[in-house]
Amino acid sequence: MMAEFAVVPLTQNHLTGAVAEALEEVKKCQVHYQLGPMGTTLEGSPDQVFLALRKCYEKLAHSQSRILMTITLDSRKSDSTTLSEMVRSVESCF
Repeated sequence: MMAEFAVVPLTQNHLTGAVAEALEEVKKCQVHYQLGPMGTTLEGSPDQVFLALRKCYEKLAHSQSRILMTITLDSRKSDSTTLSEMVRSVESCF
C-alpha cells in the first residue's frame, strides 16, 4: 500500500517544524517514505501505513490547535510496485 499525505497546521506560517515532527513518527513506524516538497509518500503494509498516519496525526494534534491533513491511498492486490520503481519508470521516459 502507498499513501501520500500532507499536514498543515492552520495556526502557523512555517510548516517545517510540524513536518519534522510528523516525520519523526513515520521513522518510528518502519515504513519506507519519500519526503516531497508538498507531501510525503509512505510505502508498507496497510497496518504500517495506517499506523504511521495515525501517529503523525496524534503527534500534531497534541501540539497544534488546528491541523489539516490530506491523505491519498493507493492499494494494489497484484503487481506490487515500489516507490523507487515508480519514480524510475517515469524518469526513464526522459
